[in-house]
Amino acid sequence: MRNSSATLVLLVLVLGACSCSRAPKRDFPLVQKYTTQAGDLFYFRPHDGPFVLLERRKALAVAVAPEPDIEAYSYDDRITVSRPQGNTLQNTTFVEKIGPQQALAITADGRTLAGGNANGAVSLWEIATGNLTLHLDVPGPVLCLAFSPDGNWLAIGLAKPAGEPADTVWLYEIHTNGPHRSFNRTAVPALAWSTDGRWLAAGLVDGSVLVSEAGSDHEPRRIALSTSPVTALAIHPSGLFLASAHADKRVLLSKLPSGEPVYIFEPALPPNPLFPRVIEHIAFDESGVRLAAAYAEGDFRIWDTSALSR
Repeated sequence: MRNSSATLVLLVLVLGACSCSRAPKRDFPLVQKYTTQAGDLFYFRPHDGPFVLLERRKALAVAVAPEPDIEAYSYDDRITVSRPQGNTLQNTTFVEKIGPQQALAITADGRTLAGGNANGAVSLWEIATGNLTLHLDVPGPVLCLAFSPDGNWLAIGLAKPAGEPADTVWLYEIHTNGPHRSFNRTAVPALAWSTDGRWLAAGLVDGSVLVSEAGSDHEPRRIALSTSPVTALAIHPSGLFLASAHADKRVLLSKLPSGEPVYIFEPALPPNPLFPRVIEHIAFDESGVRLAAAYAEGDFRIWDTSALSR
C-alpha cells in the first residue's frame, strides 16, 4: 500500500511538472472589422497608432509615408502624389507619360519614391522636385518593391523571367547605385523589412519565405510555411515574428528566423476567383499589439496581437 501511494504521488508530481512547463496558449482575438470598396488599403500612423483607411482610387499600385503624410498612386500613364496642404492632402500629378508602374515604394521619410514596371525597369525620383535620381534594369517584371527603414537599401521582387533563368530577389544599396546581392529563382509577390533593418523577408509563389540578413553574404534561410502562394508579409516590431498572408486567405504567424508556427488566422470566407491577390496588405502597428489585413474584396480585419509581447 505504501509503495502504491508513493507511486501515485510521484505520478501527480510528474504530471504537474509537465503541465507547468507547457507553453501557455496564445490568444489573438478579432477586435475590429470594416467593409469598404474592393482594393482599398490601410496603414497605421506611427506614434499615436490610429488605423487609417486608404482609398485605392483605381490605382495600379499605392505607396505611403505615414509620418510626413505622403501618398503616391500609379496609373497607366502617370503617377500622382498627395502632400499636406494646410489641413488637407492635395493630390497632384507627379510624373507623366510613363508606362504603368505596377509596384511603388516610398522611403519612410517621404523623400524618395521608387516605381517598377513589367519590363524590368526601376526608377527612383526625388519627391520634393520630381527629378529622376536613379534608373535600374532588372531581368524580369517587377512585382514588388520595399525600402529598408533607413532608406539606404531597396529590395526588388520579380516574376520568374521568361527564357534564361535569373535571380528574382535583388538588393540594391542606393548610394552606390549597384546591386549588393541577388538570389532565388521563383516569383516573389511580397517583401518586408524588419523595423531595425536587420532582416529582409521575401514571400514566394510556392508558399515559402526566404529570410535574409541585410548586409550579409550568407545564403538566405528558406522557411516552408504553406503550399499556398504568399501575397503579403509583415515583420513584428520585435523582429521575432513574421506574419504571412497566403492565396488561401489564411494569415500565418511564425517565429523568426526559425519559422516555427505560432498561430493561423482562418478566413471568414473562402477565396473569391474574382480577386486573385486575395489579401492585398498586412501590417503590425508600431507597438506590435495589432495586426491588420486588407482583403482584396474590401474587407479589413484587425486582431489583438499583444500576446506576442508577453
